[in-house]
Amino acid sequence: MDVLEVIRTQYACLSRAQKKIADYILERPEDACFASLKELTEAVGVTEVTMMNFARRIGIDGFSGLKRELQDYIRQRLSPNQKIARAVETVRRRKNSLYSEFLENELAAISSTYAGVSEEQLYRAAALVRHARHIYLLGYDVSMPVVHFLRLRLHYLGFNAVQLDLTDKGQLLLSLSQANESNVVILVSFPNHAPEMEHIGEYLHRRNVPFMTIVDQPSVPAARYAELTLSCTTADPLFYNTITGAVSLVNVLCACIAMDNEDYLRETRCGVENAFETIFAATQNSISELDIE
Repeated sequence: MDVLEVIRTQYACLSRAQKKIADYILERPEDACFASLKELTEAVGVTEVTMMNFARRIGIDGFSGLKRELQDYIRQRLSPNQKIARAVETVRRRKNSLYSEFLENELAAISSTYAGVSEEQLYRAAALVRHARHIYLLGYDVSMPVVHFLRLRLHYLGFNAVQLDLTDKGQLLLSLSQANESNVVILVSFPNHAPEMEHIGEYLHRRNVPFMTIVDQPSVPAARYAELTLSCTTADPLFYNTITGAVSLVNVLCACIAMDNEDYLRETRCGVENAFETIFAATQNSISELDIE
């Protein structure tokens, strides 16, 4: 049940002041989802205490939780073009304060992400990766750059990481069907979530293939059967998703992997350097000789 449906269900039980809040949100959810507490209370004509009580009355933890639920609703209901159009209109109306809000949002994305992820979770995730013979990475849409960054980091650390693609069904199905208990799959998913991610999670669970998820919230369907879930804050005032927190989290995760893997990392780098000297350095020398001649 989405947040607007929850408000409609609870409407009859609200106080008169709380109904004013409900009416505003039901009529203008795209404005409410990015307004500050001060802006929203002034627009509705209620106190901040009334706003906080309203959030608790409908079963949501505080004003930030209410904003997050509204932003999720907007992401899921609007097409990409509608999202941008509405966000741009919001920016136009509030452009004097938006620059600082964008900066604060990026910083908040990082701080909120680490507030919800413990050191113990990061080391558990690092252990899953370290002990896997093969690592499969899969993302969709806005999460693809995060997956690509994770693959680059893992390759640098010497791990056999393969980036899968939902659009390449042949590679995807072959890789997943061959995955086993000695492997790990990492699913990265942010709104709008591809329904295939949930089905892939169920498939891996049935086959006892370990997998972890990097998502915007633990309740995402793809995370239901995951061995471990790392949550990132992704809300953005304009694009509806920012990957700042996720990229930072991946960087720290790979640092945790490296810290407990120094000997292997050193051996891997030596092996890569030897391979380079044998394959590419020789080729470069041959080209240089041809240039001289």
